[in-house]
Amino acid sequence: MPGSDYFREKFVRFVIISLIFIFFQGVPVLAVNGMYDNPSSNVGYYMGEYVSDTIPSSIEAGSTYPITITYRNAGMVSWEWGVEKFGLLYQGLQSSIEVEPVFSQIPSDIKVETQEDFSFPFTLTPPEKPGEYDLSFSMSTRKGDNKYTPFSNGFTKKITVIPKEGVSSGDVGSIIVDSNPSKATVQMGGEEKGITPLTLPDLNPAKYEITITHPDYPTKWTQVQVEAGSVSRVTVDLTTGEIPSVKTEKLLKFTPLGWVIDNLPLLIITIVVLFLGFQILMMNTTRIPENHPIRRFTRPIILVSSSPDGKGRFRRAEKEKGKGGTSGDSTTNTGPGGLSEQKKSVKTSGSGTGKENAVRDRTLRREEGGGIQKPIETDEENPDINVDDPDQEGKEIEGMWGFPHALRDRYEPLGIAGSDSYARVYKVRKKDTGAVRALKIGNMKQEGSEILQKETSVWRSLRHPNIVHLFRSEFLDDMSYLENEYLGGITYKGNHHTSLCGLPKPIREHYAVSLINDIAEGLKYAHDIGVRHYHLQTGDVLLTPKLRAKVSGFARGRNELGFSIKDSDVREADAAFISPEQKNSERYGNPGRRTDIYQLGVIFYELLTGYLPYSPEAFKASGKPGSFKDHSEELVLPSEIRKNLAVYDPIVLKMLSLKKSDRYDLMDELLSDLNAFRKA
Repeated sequence: MPGSDYFREKFVRFVIISLIFIFFQGVPVLAVNGMYDNPSSNVGYYMGEYVSDTIPSSIEAGSTYPITITYRNAGMVSWEWGVEKFGLLYQGLQSSIEVEPVFSQIPSDIKVETQEDFSFPFTLTPPEKPGEYDLSFSMSTRKGDNKYTPFSNGFTKKITVIPKEGVSSGDVGSIIVDSNPSKATVQMGGEEKGITPLTLPDLNPAKYEITITHPDYPTKWTQVQVEAGSVSRVTVDLTTGEIPSVKTEKLLKFTPLGWVIDNLPLLIITIVVLFLGFQILMMNTTRIPENHPIRRFTRPIILVSSSPDGKGRFRRAEKEKGKGGTSGDSTTNTGPGGLSEQKKSVKTSGSGTGKENAVRDRTLRREEGGGIQKPIETDEENPDINVDDPDQEGKEIEGMWGFPHALRDRYEPLGIAGSDSYARVYKVRKKDTGAVRALKIGNMKQEGSEILQKETSVWRSLRHPNIVHLFRSEFLDDMSYLENEYLGGITYKGNHHTSLCGLPKPIREHYAVSLINDIAEGLKYAHDIGVRHYHLQTGDVLLTPKLRAKVSGFARGRNELGFSIKDSDVREADAAFISPEQKNSERYGNPGRRTDIYQLGVIFYELLTGYLPYSPEAFKASGKPGSFKDHSEELVLPSEIRKNLAVYDPIVLKMLSLKKSDRYDLMDELLSDLNAFRKA
């Protein structure tokens, strides 16, 4: 019979085997349960990988910034429209930095396969309070309206909000550095601060040494004296030997005039309250007697005055009453002999019509018995009575020039600035400020598309001297309109022109170079912040009375403002302005910033020669033998039309190349060549 040691050994083995069995059975259960409790742990199935972004490291309070964030589909399934909507979700607080939209979803006609990238557009609006803020984004799916399921790996970036123009109080100043070309490194006192364009905010008044470096150009430096309540602007052209220029300007908001402007509503309310209070005070004759000297000096501004019965009377009403057809004695004589004197005046009055005498008789009959006589209200003093016409509002729905009645409370129409089959442009004056604006009102009554609203939102954020300023946009159920900057245009050979479209061409060479330089400056600014035009034509280039050019037409509702999509509709554009990649993307690639350079080249070519490039008219003007069909893809150089334009052949050839790789890569390169022509 086995002993106690044998049973003890069996028991220990049983315990060990049981523990091992429980361990290997429990771990998978825990793992599986944990996986399903947290859906975001399925990183192999739904997974997004951050690639890049255009978020600046510092943004200015009071401005708006269009940005893009690029993510790669690193999961096992494609991102496309279905029961679940894929997109990039902003997971921060709207109270800190406002981000629109909160969920930037992939359009219904886009499918992002695995290992493919997609750029999501957003618009950032920083708060007025400067400081450091975190922006957090994550790929997510959405079911229904607000049910989001974020992926596991998110993206967070810390940015700094600086005050408007870099100055938060009147005790400090700022330095704003801008360079040509941009993206140059800025150092202050040997410490790297960032790349241009750059704002160095809230600097104590002192002298600072600023160094600007670029890998392709010589280093430049300058000394800047920062003053309290001022901004010092440093402009440096790295492509020339010129020294950096420094301009210091006192900010209006830190001057007495700026304080008045900032507090103007409060000042107006205070003045109105004091004025009304003074009027009420002057009604009380016991407090300020009638013969007091103050009444003699304030009588011109008194709207109300007291009467013997203790009630206030408006002075204007009393004056108008004195102008009536009846004698004042017949209504204001309140003495003991007032009634007899009134009767006497009626009996001895030899003037007036029978109707007036009948009114006086009715007055006497009603007032017999003495006492204070009260005037009888009649219509004799106002024989013409204005009665509202119930049909008048319907008649005024469209008044002068067809201007909508619904906008008359905001704008005063001054004339028609232009029109086409899609919209009409009015010259108007704002009734609240008196400013003159250009109001573009659509002819078709339809709601604005989501793309058009996004485009106008980005356009409103563009601030550049060579881009038309969009002040307001509204998309109502029955009307859509844009409120733009009004430029005025120029008068040439007896005709008024608001854009390059109707301007007779060709024009003088130095004017052509100057206009193209203006357009290129505006497009460079847009390209630097990730915005493309894609539909640039002569009709989108507006003119000032001093023959300066400004770019318009960023909002069309047809494309994503430069964010690459395949369905950019250019069918309504003139054929000469459509780039090769817009006609045939399979052969020439997708549109990009070089598309805008090509379209700018079309404008330049027409201003110099009077013809459109790659056109039968240009081929015929060159005098070349053969048929245009055999040379349709050959560019006729400007010198082949006019020999004195030979100096422009290289720049035009580089702008209008059918291959994108042969064109200018950046607007900076084009501007450098244009500046060389202007100096020559």
